[in-house]
Amino acid sequence: MKITQIEAIPFKIPYLTPLKWGLAGYLEAAEHVLVRVHTDDGIIGIAEATPRPTIYGESQASILYAIKNWFGPMVIGLDPSHTEKVWAKFDTIHWNPTAKGAIDLALWDAAAKARGLPLWEILGGSSDRLPVSWMLGMRSISEMIQEAMDMRAKGFKSFKVKVGIDPGKDIQVIKSLRESIGPDVLIYADANMAYDVSTAIRTIKKMEEYGLAFIEEPIPVWNWRGRKKVAHAISIPIMGDESVFTPQDVAREIDLGAIGIISIKTPRTGYTLSLKIIHQAEMAGIPCLMGTQAETGVGTLASAHFGAARRNVSYPSEISFFLGLKDDLLAEPISLKDGIIELPKRPGNGAILDEEKIKKYRMD
Repeated sequence: MKITQIEAIPFKIPYLTPLKWGLAGYLEAAEHVLVRVHTDDGIIGIAEATPRPTIYGESQASILYAIKNWFGPMVIGLDPSHTEKVWAKFDTIHWNPTAKGAIDLALWDAAAKARGLPLWEILGGSSDRLPVSWMLGMRSISEMIQEAMDMRAKGFKSFKVKVGIDPGKDIQVIKSLRESIGPDVLIYADANMAYDVSTAIRTIKKMEEYGLAFIEEPIPVWNWRGRKKVAHAISIPIMGDESVFTPQDVAREIDLGAIGIISIKTPRTGYTLSLKIIHQAEMAGIPCLMGTQAETGVGTLASAHFGAARRNVSYPSEISFFLGLKDDLLAEPISLKDGIIELPKRPGNGAILDEEKIKKYRMD
């Protein structure tokens, strides 16, 4: 089986509610790129690229350019299963993580389809189910509490809370959440690097009183001395996200000793680099979860297969944001019951695309 074409389709689907995070993060819609890898035997691998200019420096336009002019031509004629050969070529061009990641995911999808197996089986085979959490964006306290109670009633047992702008409000949100949804629900927070060192220590210690399980990236990643100081001053783990973009980042952070959990995001590392990351984490005794890039159903299925396949993904994953979309590109919705994604039994990632919806939402 050989790759004959890499297709990249820009699309835009609005979110039901805009997502706000950190000092400047704001999203009103999924302006992403659908990637399809075509092969000479008719098998097509599918994936989703998620531009985040404020995080990775990529845009929808840059991803389209990179795939059309660089990465697509590089892999034509290769076998989709030869991912080490693919990455040897990718590494000749710096960065562009989600453009590379999406092609990698689509290659694995095609290879799994050729073998007649769902992806979770060839990625590790631990399970075909994945517990997920619900993410609460920055809104008024009453709105956040009501949203949490609504999602708790739908079976969610884990909640990620966006914090970092107003420490007093952040503490009150965690306190109110604990009082509203009970002692047995997992609650953790993500500051998106918005606190300074002293504010982080003071605020997290107060949050700990209300059963906060862990905190994601409380201060800027570049301040490695400050991150160690925060880690040593609090009693809960720090989860790495912006600090663990690459396998090399993970090696550095393990040596630094500041993180206790790792967020793996397959949109930026594909499966090939995600496997390198999770192997390092497991050997260091660091558990993982699947982080969200606010993907549509296509990207959600890709991440869910990896998380279900690997036993070291031991915390509920964040990939439920597809529920916040006004529509999707999938013809068959993802099965989510009582906070658990049940993966399709079809070969590959199991995504069936609705071609009419692709026509409706594509932007070229």
